[in-house]
Amino acid sequence: MTTSSQTPTGQRFADLAPLSEALSALIAEFAELPRPYVVLHTTLTGIGLQLSDPAEFELWREALALPPGEVDLAVTPAMAWLHVSGRYRGVAFDLTGHGVLVSVEQSLAPRGVEAVAA
Repeated sequence: MTTSSQTPTGQRFADLAPLSEALSALIAEFAELPRPYVVLHTTLTGIGLQLSDPAEFELWREALALPPGEVDLAVTPAMAWLHVSGRYRGVAFDLTGHGVLVSVEQSLAPRGVEAVAA
């Protein structure tokens, strides 16, 4: 058996080091913030931080210095959540806050061009 330094996909496990380092730095810097559900996106190399409460989302958004004007409200007939993207130590991340309450009318309202086309 022979080994090669080339992987079939061109991606190596070592390529995840920045992701791991950014997550470790987030934990160290924001240890007192509410614990999010963390998703490590290894294909696109990013971190997902998911919170179950809009107030917890706001604590994280403020700590990460993300402008409130960049926060999107995603609404479906079943649920609504807040979303904002950013970069931390060079690594992309998505911050989401679930548990947003909306009325039935708001949940069924068309949303932008993509909603009209659907």
